[in-house]
Amino acid sequence: MTVSVRTGGIRAFLVERYLPVYPIYLTLWVVAVESMTAVVTDSAGPWRPTWDTALKALALVAAGAFLRMVDDQKDLDYDRLHNSTRPLVQGRITHAELRMAMALTAAVALVLAAAVSLPAAAVLAAALGYGLALWWMELHVSWVRDNPIVNLAVVCPAQFLVTGFVMVGQPGVGDASWGRLLAVPVVFTSAFLHLEFARKTCRTGAGDPHSYSQRIGASASAKTAWAFGMLAVLLELSVTAPWRWAEHWWPVAWVPLAAGILPCVSAWIFLGGGADRHPRSWPTVFVVAFYLAIVGQGLVYR
Repeated sequence: MTVSVRTGGIRAFLVERYLPVYPIYLTLWVVAVESMTAVVTDSAGPWRPTWDTALKALALVAAGAFLRMVDDQKDLDYDRLHNSTRPLVQGRITHAELRMAMALTAAVALVLAAAVSLPAAAVLAAALGYGLALWWMELHVSWVRDNPIVNLAVVCPAQFLVTGFVMVGQPGVGDASWGRLLAVPVVFTSAFLHLEFARKTCRTGAGDPHSYSQRIGASASAKTAWAFGMLAVLLELSVTAPWRWAEHWWPVAWVPLAAGILPCVSAWIFLGGGADRHPRSWPTVFVVAFYLAIVGQGLVYR
C-alpha cells in the first residue's frame, strides 16, 4: 500500500468519524474547564484565553483523534453487528493505518502539551495510556467488556485525567482546597455521563450489549441521565458560588442554573411522553449550553 493511499484513508476516516464535531467539543471543554478553574480558585480577575489555552486545545484535539482510533478498533466486533457502515468494518481503512496514525497523533499531542509544561504532558500521557489500558481490559476482562455499567465506570478516570490536564498550571490551583479542585472534574464527568446515559437509553433494542436501559431498565436509565445532569449543574453552582461575587453580572453568572432545565425537559419527554428512545438532541444541547454558561461565568468573574 502506498503512502498516498494510506494518508487518504486516514483523512477520510477523520472526516467521517471525528471532524468537525469532536474538535469543537474538545475546544469548548478546554475553555470551560479553564473558566471554572479560574472561579473556584478565586482568581484575581476574570478568565481570559492565553497561548496556553490554544496549545491545550490543539493537544486535546490530537489526543481525541488518537482515542477515536482506539475506540474504533476496540469496538470492532460490536460495530460489525450494529454499525456496519463504519470505515474499519467495511475495510476502507486498516488496523495498520490506524496504528501509524495513532503514533503520529500521540506524538503531536504530547509535544503540544509539553509546550505548556512537562506536568501537563505527563497528565495527557497518562490519559492516552489509560485509553490503551481500557482497550486491553475490554479484550481480556469479560466483566468490563460485557457489562456496560462497569465499562462506563472504568471510562470515568479518563474524563478526570483530561480535565486535570487542562487544569494543570492554571493560576491559583496550588492554593485552592482539594475539595474545590476535585469538584471541577466531577462536574465535567457528570455532564458527560448525562449525555452518555441519554444516548443509550431506549424502551426497546434488546440484544444491544451497550445499552444501559437493557441492563437497569429504561426508566432507571433515564432517571440516571437526569440525575447526572442535575448533579453537574448543582455542584457547579455550589463551588462557583455566584451569589458571592456576581453583583450586576448576576444574569450571566446564574446561566448554568438555566441550563439545568434541559435535562428536565429530555427526561419529561421520555418518561412522561412515552417516547421509545430517549431524546439525544436535548442532552447534546445541554452539554454545549452548560459549558458556554461556565465560560460566561469565567469571563465576568469579579
